[in-house]
Amino acid sequence: MVRTRRLGINNDNVEPFETFFQGWLTRQEHYLQELVQVTQCNNQENEVMCKELITRVLAHYNEYYEAKARVAQENVFLLFSPPWFSSFERTYLWIAGFRPRLVFRILSGSVLDLSEDQSRRIGSLTREVKEEEKELSNVLSMVQECMVSPEMVALVTQFGRVQNGLVPDMESEMERVRISMEALVECADNLREMTVTNILVILNSSQAIRFLIAIAQFQLTIRRYGLRRDAESQWA
Repeated sequence: MVRTRRLGINNDNVEPFETFFQGWLTRQEHYLQELVQVTQCNNQENEVMCKELITRVLAHYNEYYEAKARVAQENVFLLFSPPWFSSFERTYLWIAGFRPRLVFRILSGSVLDLSEDQSRRIGSLTREVKEEEKELSNVLSMVQECMVSPEMVALVTQFGRVQNGLVPDMESEMERVRISMEALVECADNLREMTVTNILVILNSSQAIRFLIAIAQFQLTIRRYGLRRDAESQWA
């Protein structure tokens, strides 16, 4: 059975996701504390503990992507200017999330003991991700061009008017754009997850812990800063 999705801007799904996101961030802070406490994986017992924690942290991120996918199914357009983010956090958005190459900058500042082989593999992965990003950015540009094309503008202008006995098919055009945007977000999220996963495959457990600490710290730092800046602007 095909479920009919609502078109246009609908905020019915905002509050549930905002509630989920607040809880997710609280759990993120708890995971950060655990990661900081287990920074040394220098014996067999610590190694097992580190790997178990890494698995739980990845499951935590997967939970976020699953919740985000449900929002995309309801209203994918909402993800391109999410109200649950501060204005500063939204400056980091690229196809409804962070740019995958950002994690390589975080990696370079948090893991300073890469071996020659690890550096080579990271370099190769960086080039692959850059190419994937470029392809997705090109697709996004095409979708955006479609949304502002003369044909789409004409449909918007004529929406609801009868011309020659026919109502312009605005909804079918918006549905086509929505499907493209939803597929684009799914591909971008897959690239984000794949990038982090492939980096972790290259790192040893101790390096992976430091990398995940840096990611969590970065996210929570821009979150706090963005909320504070928005609050200050309201009182200015």
